[in-house]
Amino acid sequence: MPNAPNPRDNQSMSTLIAMVLGAVLWQAPSAPAAPTGDAASSAAPAPSVGTEIKETRPDKPLRIRVKLARGTIVAGLLASWDDDAFSGDFGRIEWIELTPSEFKRLFDKVMDDRDPSHQLRFAELLVAVGLDAPAESAWRKAASIDPSVKSRVAGSREAAKAMRKAWLERERMQREGAVQDFAEDGAAPRWPVLTDAERDAALAAMREDAKHYSAMAGVSVEPIETDHFILISELKPAETKELQKELDRMYAQVLGYLGVDPKVNLFWGKAVVFLFATEDRFKAVEAGAFQNPMVGRPGSGQVMGLCHMMKERVFVNSWRCPDYALFGSVLIHETVHGIMHRYSTPARLPAWADEGFSDWVAAQFQSATVEQARRAQAMQYIRSGGNLVTVLDMNYRDGSWPGQNALGYAVGYAIVDAMMREDPGKFEDWLRKVKGGMPWEQALQDACGLSKRQLASNVARFFSTRD
Repeated sequence: MPNAPNPRDNQSMSTLIAMVLGAVLWQAPSAPAAPTGDAASSAAPAPSVGTEIKETRPDKPLRIRVKLARGTIVAGLLASWDDDAFSGDFGRIEWIELTPSEFKRLFDKVMDDRDPSHQLRFAELLVAVGLDAPAESAWRKAASIDPSVKSRVAGSREAAKAMRKAWLERERMQREGAVQDFAEDGAAPRWPVLTDAERDAALAAMREDAKHYSAMAGVSVEPIETDHFILISELKPAETKELQKELDRMYAQVLGYLGVDPKVNLFWGKAVVFLFATEDRFKAVEAGAFQNPMVGRPGSGQVMGLCHMMKERVFVNSWRCPDYALFGSVLIHETVHGIMHRYSTPARLPAWADEGFSDWVAAQFQSATVEQARRAQAMQYIRSGGNLVTVLDMNYRDGSWPGQNALGYAVGYAIVDAMMREDPGKFEDWLRKVKGGMPWEQALQDACGLSKRQLASNVARFFSTRD
């Protein structure tokens, strides 16, 4: 991959297809730091704060069967416990690794109900796992057992808050780390999972970039933030709100296709999305922020949206053309590129899948627009005996993509559509292998049992009798 931005060429066309062409600018990311150990070990450890309880042994080993928060069942003999964990023939397990209800049940069983220190620690751990009401009862009980403990309750509450914050950070990091698990043995270095402090710094940097870049177009508006996006919009409030909801729905839907918990934020901080009212402002940001020589170049066609992947950062720049549905389709297409860039590793899909999947997702939201631009061209090529292997071989590096009349976009969309309609699980498995760093043809063989030529034959056969 190049170290400098590598714009994709958009060819001039006389039909609607020319307008829908979105381009993605790539700046090759520096290799992300590869995490050591598994995802759980990279998460923030539980802090040793609050009330201390030294190792305590029950009168006799206690047989237990409990469920961990990650779903695993643990059974065996509990031999001892302390303020942070319990131990037995199953090893040592932290209290907060249990589901909240299982923690409450087991700690209540092993603790000395008349020991105020046990009640204080019980309260702290209850808050840590999100059970505030029972924690209040435990604090009251501790004070009723020994009134002198009242002076310790304020400190215990502060410790509980710190534990809760650390527990939420750890849970988030484990959830995000799970996205990286499949790539552990792959060649592609994984994006690092950020701590809360690192995420805050990343978000601050993206907010500053959004403000700085929008100023290049002479735009100064209040940003609108969602869980995953920073929107800089000068569109009508109703349109902005609609697009905001559509982007959030699309994000959750794409993560669903990838088998990822929708709570996961893949972006470094958040992705910045510019929604300009005019093409001139769009071009001003392209030129000033992204040094893009393509937009406005003779023969480049009309471009309404671009995704810029600048190492770990993702920016989507767009302007609202008169055709609102077309604009919405391009916006989704380009944003999908940003999501896929941040999905586990910076490894890139082959061009036909990179563009085809982005169009396929856009079709779930703006079906008529994508279908009008892609389907007829793809069917005509496939049914007239066009060589699909030629399209599968097209790539960004040698300039063969997207081919004459942007054929690659139409056929790439059709190939992805066929794969998703036949077996979306295999497509997901293939995609994950490619993102892990496996060459796409090898991944196709491993995940789908197909060679490149067999895939081409399957797609041709699939569309011989259906649209």
